[in-house]
Amino acid sequence: MQLLSHRVHGAPKRLSALAVSAAILMGAAACGAPAARAAPPTLQVRDDLGRLVTLAHPAHRIVVLQPSGFEIADALGLRKDIVGASTAIPTYTPAPWKAAAEGLPSVGTAYPGISVEQVAARRPDLVIATTGISGLKGLEALHIPVLILNPQSVAAVYHDIQLVGTLTGTASRARTVVQRLQSQMDALAAQAKRRPTRPLVFYDLGSLYTAGPHTFVSSLIQMAGGVNLGARLSQAQYPQVTAEQVVAGDPAIILVDPNATSVAKEKQIAGFSTTEAARTGRIEAVPNSAYVNEPSLGLVQGLTELIRLIHPHALK
Repeated sequence: MQLLSHRVHGAPKRLSALAVSAAILMGAAACGAPAARAAPPTLQVRDDLGRLVTLAHPAHRIVVLQPSGFEIADALGLRKDIVGASTAIPTYTPAPWKAAAEGLPSVGTAYPGISVEQVAARRPDLVIATTGISGLKGLEALHIPVLILNPQSVAAVYHDIQLVGTLTGTASRARTVVQRLQSQMDALAAQAKRRPTRPLVFYDLGSLYTAGPHTFVSSLIQMAGGVNLGARLSQAQYPQVTAEQVVAGDPAIILVDPNATSVAKEKQIAGFSTTEAARTGRIEAVPNSAYVNEPSLGLVQGLTELIRLIHPHALK
């Protein structure tokens, strides 16, 4: 400091004062004065509809509107950060996540639409949703970020887990979860792949709605060693087909979602008695359809169920 003062001695007063001030600031910095912190980087992802979702910081107040979103959040250790959930979550979430879903603060139903007021009242910094829910634009009008998940394959489910991890500051854990999930799925699929046949499968989700191409359900059927008839009958994601279309396709296996219909009702559909599935006694109910119908970590159980239905002797 003495050297800096000596160098400005004799200069005009205004310049001298400025120089001394600068010297003082430089000295303070040299003595370890804290530097100004850089603003944290924003978090940006594109959701499954291609929408850009931007957060200024990792989300810590989360509202989830579908069971699969809750299962992903819970797997990432975010149960404590969930400040609101739709009524469907404690009702339809399967084990082992069902216990964790009990007692979540409710924001009411999500289908056919949400109460924007109830969701906004929870002051979320992220809402995890899916397609088919009305009212989401009302949240965006309030500048509440909405992440829409609509995976079209099993690989896309892995991607969605990582999207949630990125926006919640749990990216490392998300990678670990995905690696474990993918390893389990690949091991199961490898056993099904060794079977010599690939039977044609029709999956009735109720009222002859089924899984078309570009759906994770269709991916599951393929991984389980089957061929999805629904992917041949329509290009829609979840089309409603006719009994005549199914009969003409002559599936070797007909599976039903027991939450929407029954094996007895399926057998009574006109023409179904003539299918190979009926002739060989292979019209069957999926034991727990929540594992097959929800794009979450339950897909391991879902794939296991499908393999046992399609290739009963494939799994050790």
